[in-house]
Amino acid sequence: MLGRKLEADEQLVLGAGLVGGLLAAWILAGIAVKIVSFVLIAGTCVWATLAPYKGRTYVRWFEINRTYKKLLRDGSLLYKSKAPYAGRFADGRRVPVDVPVGVPRNMQWITARTAFGEIAIVLQPDELMFTAVVEVEGQRDFGSLDTADKEALVRAYEHLLKTTADSGGRIRRLQWISRVIPTDPNAHARDAADRRDTDSPSWLQQSYDDLIRRVAVTAEDRRLLLAVGIPYTSDLVAEARRYNTLHEGYAITLGQEIESFIRTLGRGQLRHVRNFDEAGLASYLHHSYDPSHWIDDTTGMDRVTCWPAVLDARNKKYMASRSWEASEDNWYSMTAWVKELPVLPVGINFLAPVLLYIQDIILSVSVVMDLVSTDQAITEAMADATNELGQADKKAGRIEDPREQKAQRASLSTMRDIADGAAGTRLAAWITVTSPTLDTLRRDADTVRAGATRAGLRLEWCDGEHYRAFANTLPFTAGLLKEGL
Repeated sequence: MLGRKLEADEQLVLGAGLVGGLLAAWILAGIAVKIVSFVLIAGTCVWATLAPYKGRTYVRWFEINRTYKKLLRDGSLLYKSKAPYAGRFADGRRVPVDVPVGVPRNMQWITARTAFGEIAIVLQPDELMFTAVVEVEGQRDFGSLDTADKEALVRAYEHLLKTTADSGGRIRRLQWISRVIPTDPNAHARDAADRRDTDSPSWLQQSYDDLIRRVAVTAEDRRLLLAVGIPYTSDLVAEARRYNTLHEGYAITLGQEIESFIRTLGRGQLRHVRNFDEAGLASYLHHSYDPSHWIDDTTGMDRVTCWPAVLDARNKKYMASRSWEASEDNWYSMTAWVKELPVLPVGINFLAPVLLYIQDIILSVSVVMDLVSTDQAITEAMADATNELGQADKKAGRIEDPREQKAQRASLSTMRDIADGAAGTRLAAWITVTSPTLDTLRRDADTVRAGATRAGLRLEWCDGEHYRAFANTLPFTAGLLKEGL
């Protein structure tokens, strides 16, 4: 039970408390002293590990606070980009600059060519992962479909996950990012009015008026990004060494893998919109820190200018950032971890209160998935079901806990679903809210929490580590432990 309910450091604290209490009881003299010492030592460790403390437990806050204070002392939580002063080498290459705190270190950028255009592949040495990003588009009128058609689309999506996991390919992780940015639906009409030439012929003005009325505008811009993660493995390196350089080998090998994956997107009823090349990915990263920079504005964007001019994560409750393009006003961001998905059966549109019904809020919702092959998934599901059944307390005369019954049914159902062909995945979800002022940020965070509650989600704001949690909503497939450990 400890191995299932508690993390390794929590088990260590509990074990140390028990051993320390027993040693104190063995060394000290007197029954009363032995009892008091054991209760004091063991009880303190139990309290630190299990008792609620500021929304978590003392042990879980300890490492967060220790890391926060360490980064605060060495100045890492206040980032100022050196891009304006970095310059270039004589051959035109950009001089690397430090990345903001929380972002994977020592990243290397590779450009690969596919039949769908160039794509930027980022090698994260510390994570042993290659990542690349494409923009996709789902079914436009999904909400208006009947239940049978919606379920058919969901089955097609499940088929895409299962074939990707079982195909023997290199892609082992997917990250879905839904980016919602409020826009001005009347901006085009106002711009046209400002640019109108009153001396132009009346027929031309009438034609342009008709065109403006036909232009479809919305109050929000919604983007769906799909980041793919390919582990750095010895066989991948061996494949890349067949070419002149490792850089060229990675570009060709991974480009072919990503191109094959893009061709399968149609099986999941997804339409490929575009690849993110270096300029596109850099522009999106810069926009994430400063939404006043538009996503599609790729002028001057590359692996150096993609980071914000200033990132201040010294406040535990939020992080502030801005770019060179804006004034001295900051953008403020908070990130929440989705610590609990719905525990009751939900409909297909259960995320609509977060993704569709929230208005006038800049929002990023990231879901990271580790794809697990069917054989591995069913093995783990059987172990999970055995664990649940073994933990059940079925002593005679005792009423079985209904929560245990529900957990047992869920584990058995998961095992059967995988056996019937469902995809095996591990997932983690994160939500980032960005606002121009602190008052707006607090209001938007409350709105998002209310929407998440209606969707059956439970959020936990990542106070003291917003810099790290924010990076989990960037397209680097972060947010899950390696190999699900």
